[in-house]
Amino acid sequence: MPHLVEHLERYLGTLSEGWSKDSDGHRQHAQVVKFDDGPLDGVVAHSTLGLSRHALALPGKAPVRMEFLMMVRRGYFERYVPSIMQQLAEEVIHEGRAPLRGEVIGPRGALDPDTRLEAFYVGVPIYQPDEFATCDDADGPVVIAWLVPLFPVEAAFVATHGWAALEDLLVQYDPDVTDWRRPPLPVISS
Repeated sequence: MPHLVEHLERYLGTLSEGWSKDSDGHRQHAQVVKFDDGPLDGVVAHSTLGLSRHALALPGKAPVRMEFLMMVRRGYFERYVPSIMQQLAEEVIHEGRAPLRGEVIGPRGALDPDTRLEAFYVGVPIYQPDEFATCDDADGPVVIAWLVPLFPVEAAFVATHGWAALEDLLVQYDPDVTDWRRPPLPVISS
């Protein structure tokens, strides 16, 4: 069984940097790591590392171990990714509950001052092969949950139409969800 870091590097590129403290210097329960030279040109992947040390409740199922994945176009939109991921990991650990596929976190305000994205959709990592979605490490399976940034109108669409409808739109329009400058999907609001 591969180690989690080896699993992440196999699919995301070389681990190049990590953050284990918040902006005030306080150690966090999960660090955030960055991977360079992955399979997607011009895209940098970030993952939590250590969130999976915490068994998280799933309604009606056995507890699950997970790590968060975020992918963003290389450049200045990377600047807030580590702190956003640390905040989300801390919240999940505090709640003790795993976010489900299709769940929306937010909106909570702009993810970056230069974007209007305000929420995250919890999905499966579609830019990697299927075997990337779960890592069978020495302590058992770890689910990789992809955090896809959403505009408020897209988050509202999921609330009214469900996550499968959003996934249908993502397939239909195939936006570059790693680009925080992308336009919103043409969703209907009612």
